[in-house]
Amino acid sequence: MDPATLSAFSDELEKISGIRDLWQKFLDIFRSDDDKIKRRVDYHFSPKASSDKWRKLISNSRDQKFVNALATHPGSDEKLVMHAQSMGELSRGKPVGKIKSSTLPGRTYEIRDLGGGRLGCQCGDWRYRGSVNFGYECKHIKAYRAGNERAA
Repeated sequence: MDPATLSAFSDELEKISGIRDLWQKFLDIFRSDDDKIKRRVDYHFSPKASSDKWRKLISNSRDQKFVNALATHPGSDEKLVMHAQSMGELSRGKPVGKIKSSTLPGRTYEIRDLGGGRLGCQCGDWRYRGSVNFGYECKHIKAYRAGNERAA
Protein backbone atom coordinates (compact mmCIF):
# COMPACT_ATOMS: atom_id res chain seq x y z
CA MET A 1 0.00 0.00 0.00
CA ASP A 2 1.48 3.38 -0.97
CA PRO A 3 1.96 6.07 1.72
CA ALA A 4 -0.86 8.32 0.43
CA THR A 5 -3.39 5.47 0.51
CA LEU A 6 -2.18 4.41 3.95
CA SER A 7 -2.55 7.97 5.23
CA ALA A 8 -6.10 8.26 3.82
CA PHE A 9 -7.02 4.90 5.35
CA SER A 10 -5.61 6.02 8.71
CA ASP A 11 -7.66 9.25 8.54
CA GLU A 12 -10.86 7.25 7.89
CA LEU A 13 -10.15 4.96 10.84
CA GLU A 14 -9.61 8.03 13.04
CA LYS A 15 -13.05 9.38 12.02
CA ILE A 16 -14.71 6.04 12.80
CA SER A 17 -12.98 5.92 16.18
CA GLY A 18 -14.17 9.46 16.95
CA ILE A 19 -17.75 8.52 16.08
CA ARG A 20 -17.50 5.42 18.28
CA ASP A 21 -16.25 7.55 21.22
CA LEU A 22 -19.06 10.05 20.69
CA TRP A 23 -21.62 7.21 20.62
CA GLN A 24 -20.22 5.79 23.88
CA LYS A 25 -20.52 9.21 25.54
CA PHE A 26 -24.13 9.42 24.34
CA LEU A 27 -24.86 5.97 25.77
CA ASP A 28 -23.37 7.06 29.14
CA ILE A 29 -26.46 9.24 29.60
CA PHE A 30 -28.54 6.07 29.94
CA ARG A 31 -26.05 3.90 31.84
CA SER A 32 -26.29 3.21 35.54
CA ASP A 33 -23.70 4.73 37.88
CA ASP A 34 -22.08 1.32 38.34
CA ASP A 35 -21.72 0.90 34.56
CA LYS A 36 -20.20 4.38 34.27
CA ILE A 37 -17.67 3.55 36.99
CA LYS A 38 -16.80 0.26 35.30
CA ARG A 39 -16.19 2.14 32.03
CA ARG A 40 -13.87 4.60 33.82
CA VAL A 41 -11.89 1.70 35.28
CA ASP A 42 -11.79 -0.13 31.93
CA TYR A 43 -10.59 3.06 30.25
CA HIS A 44 -7.60 3.22 32.57
CA PHE A 45 -6.40 -0.17 31.26
CA SER A 46 -7.33 0.50 27.64
CA PRO A 47 -4.58 0.96 25.04
CA LYS A 48 -6.57 4.06 24.00
CA ALA A 49 -6.05 5.66 27.42
CA SER A 50 -4.37 9.01 27.05
CA SER A 51 -1.20 10.03 28.82
CA ASP A 52 -3.23 11.86 31.46
CA LYS A 53 -4.73 8.61 32.75
CA TRP A 54 -2.79 8.97 36.04
CA ARG A 55 -4.26 12.41 36.66
CA LYS A 56 -7.69 10.95 35.94
CA LEU A 57 -6.95 8.01 38.26
CA ILE A 58 -6.22 10.45 41.09
CA SER A 59 -9.42 12.44 40.53
CA ASN A 60 -11.48 9.26 40.03
CA SER A 61 -10.10 7.87 43.31
CA ARG A 62 -12.17 10.40 45.23
CA ASP A 63 -15.10 8.07 44.52
CA GLN A 64 -14.92 4.97 46.75
CA LYS A 65 -17.02 3.03 44.23
CA PHE A 66 -14.32 3.64 41.62
CA VAL A 67 -11.62 2.34 43.98
CA ASN A 68 -13.73 -0.77 44.71
CA ALA A 69 -14.24 -1.41 40.99
CA LEU A 70 -10.51 -0.90 40.37
CA ALA A 71 -9.72 -3.48 43.05
CA THR A 72 -11.72 -6.15 41.22
CA HIS A 73 -10.43 -5.34 37.72
CA PRO A 74 -8.25 -8.15 36.29
CA GLY A 75 -5.58 -5.63 35.23
CA SER A 76 -5.13 -4.20 38.73
CA ASP A 77 -2.41 -5.15 41.11
CA GLU A 78 -2.08 -4.59 44.84
CA LYS A 79 0.14 -1.53 44.49
CA LEU A 80 -2.24 0.24 42.10
CA VAL A 81 -5.18 -0.37 44.42
CA MET A 82 -3.18 0.91 47.41
CA HIS A 83 -2.26 4.04 45.42
CA ALA A 84 -5.91 4.67 44.47
CA GLN A 85 -7.08 4.14 48.06
CA SER A 86 -4.44 6.54 49.38
CA MET A 87 -5.31 9.18 46.77
CA GLY A 88 -8.95 8.90 47.80
CA GLU A 89 -8.02 9.25 51.46
CA LEU A 90 -5.83 12.25 50.63
CA SER A 91 -8.68 14.00 48.82
CA ARG A 92 -11.09 13.34 51.71
CA GLY A 93 -8.58 13.89 54.51
CA LYS A 94 -8.84 16.78 56.95
CA PRO A 95 -6.28 19.54 56.27
CA VAL A 96 -4.01 19.94 59.30
CA GLY A 97 -1.31 22.28 58.03
CA LYS A 98 0.69 23.75 55.19
CA ILE A 99 4.41 23.57 54.58
CA LYS A 100 6.31 25.96 52.31
CA SER A 101 8.46 24.39 49.64
CA SER A 102 12.19 24.74 50.14
CA THR A 103 12.89 24.47 46.42
CA LEU A 104 9.92 26.20 44.74
CA PRO A 105 9.35 29.78 45.97
CA GLY A 106 5.69 30.51 46.62
CA ARG A 107 4.68 26.83 46.55
CA THR A 108 3.06 25.30 49.60
CA TYR A 109 1.99 21.72 50.23
CA GLU A 110 -1.07 20.87 52.27
CA ILE A 111 -0.67 18.16 54.89
CA ARG A 112 -3.80 16.11 55.54
CA ASP A 113 -4.84 13.70 58.27
CA LEU A 114 -5.74 10.36 56.69
CA GLY A 115 -6.80 8.76 59.97
CA GLY A 116 -5.05 6.39 62.31
CA GLY A 117 -2.16 8.80 62.83
CA ARG A 118 -1.23 8.68 59.14
CA LEU A 119 -0.56 11.92 57.29
CA GLY A 120 -0.56 12.58 53.56
CA CYS A 121 0.95 15.36 51.47
CA GLN A 122 0.13 16.83 48.08
CA CYS A 123 3.73 16.62 46.86
CA GLY A 124 4.77 14.18 44.17
CA ASP A 125 7.14 12.33 46.50
CA TRP A 126 4.36 11.37 48.89
CA ARG A 127 1.85 10.67 46.09
CA TYR A 128 4.11 8.11 44.43
CA ARG A 129 6.07 6.73 47.38
CA GLY A 130 4.05 7.37 50.52
CA SER A 131 0.75 6.38 48.97
CA VAL A 132 1.95 2.77 48.57
CA ASN A 133 4.30 2.57 51.56
CA PHE A 134 2.42 3.30 54.76
CA GLY A 135 5.55 3.97 56.79
CA TYR A 136 7.00 6.53 54.35
CA GLU A 137 6.92 10.26 55.12
CA CYS A 138 8.07 12.95 52.69
CA LYS A 139 10.18 15.88 53.89
CA HIS A 140 7.07 18.06 54.19
CA ILE A 141 5.36 15.66 56.60
CA LYS A 142 8.60 15.36 58.60
CA ALA A 143 8.82 19.16 58.78
CA TYR A 144 5.17 19.38 59.86
CA ARG A 145 5.69 16.77 62.60
CA ALA A 146 8.79 18.68 63.77
CA GLY A 147 6.70 21.84 64.01
CA ASN A 148 8.61 23.61 61.25
CA GLU A 149 7.00 26.12 59.00
CA ARG A 150 9.30 25.34 56.09
CA ALA A 151 10.36 21.98 54.66
CA ALA A 152 13.98 20.98 55.14
